[in-house]
Amino acid sequence: MLMFNMELLNDIDSFKKYLVDCFQQPSMQQQHLSGAGATHYLEAKLKDYYNKKYALTFCNATTALHALCIAMDLNNTEILTSPINWGGSVAPFIFNKNRLRFTSFDPISLNLSLRDLPSAITKKTKAVLSVDFNGTPVDSKAIKDFCSQNNLIYISDCAQSMGSFLNDKPAGYYSDAIVLSFSPGKSFFAGEGGAIITDDVTIYEKLLWYSQHPSRQKTAFGLSNFNDYAPINGRMNPFSVFFLNEIFQLSLINLKSHQFKCFELLSQLQKENLIESTPHINAPSSSSFFNFSLQLRPLVKIEQLNEFLQNHNQSFIAVPVLPKIIPFDIIFRKQFRSKYSCSESLLKQYGNFRLNDRVKLIFVK
Repeated sequence: MLMFNMELLNDIDSFKKYLVDCFQQPSMQQQHLSGAGATHYLEAKLKDYYNKKYALTFCNATTALHALCIAMDLNNTEILTSPINWGGSVAPFIFNKNRLRFTSFDPISLNLSLRDLPSAITKKTKAVLSVDFNGTPVDSKAIKDFCSQNNLIYISDCAQSMGSFLNDKPAGYYSDAIVLSFSPGKSFFAGEGGAIITDDVTIYEKLLWYSQHPSRQKTAFGLSNFNDYAPINGRMNPFSVFFLNEIFQLSLINLKSHQFKCFELLSQLQKENLIESTPHINAPSSSSFFNFSLQLRPLVKIEQLNEFLQNHNQSFIAVPVLPKIIPFDIIFRKQFRSKYSCSESLLKQYGNFRLNDRVKLIFVK
């Protein structure tokens, strides 16, 4: 998605200068430990983008989720989440001795179903984890309202959806904590990295206490109040921070171009009656199009879709895709036999739902 141009070349020159400065001025190295320099500027950009009070960068999104489990005291409890998920999203919760309860999913977006959340909750439920599958945001306001009514924590995994909006708000906006990823293929690429965005000062301070270097803790809590025994070294690599800070605006421009092209193609395919309508995507910004996953119309073959793409000089090819439903995956079931349960609504849906008409568009040039 990120195209090489002269503007990026200038950013690379800045990166070279940063490396030289780190060797010549040891104080430059210490900025990273205290959250100063590029870390400070990148987190400021993230706060401004989401219109939130706090942003904290991490080495990756999975580690960020581990830190949230500790900061939010999510241990030996139950987490409601979607069965169409990513292993790195659910693993931190299992590692922290939580039990996952999978509930039903929306048949169009494949995100967590809002309708069945009330029936999925149990006495042990403490939090809800939503995942914006393929970059399309779930209705975070509706989920937050549900969580507020039931005294639950709400975490939104927006690793695939940064740059997408729902009702003029960034993906995950209403959650207690937004989790981002900057790894390969994501909207904003830093080589590796992640972040947590929140308005909750308690969550932010606990994350600092359990995952950041004492040098940074001292800037927030005072010189005599720091934690030498933080269980997670969560900070983002300094080179990744510097790189992403330098190309943040360029990445945003390239993302918007990608969204527009994908949305334009989506509209064409729907007009040609090749794919099912996707009412959850109503504007270019309503998805990051992390994975361009579509549902074929009845009787339409994948060969017809590829013929259309080729005849219209599109830079995509369609391939079959079968989204993994985690609780019914053999490897997951063997490894985590007693670590999860499924709601009745999911069991019923799984028995009737067919995914073999799904395709994924892959960018080829």
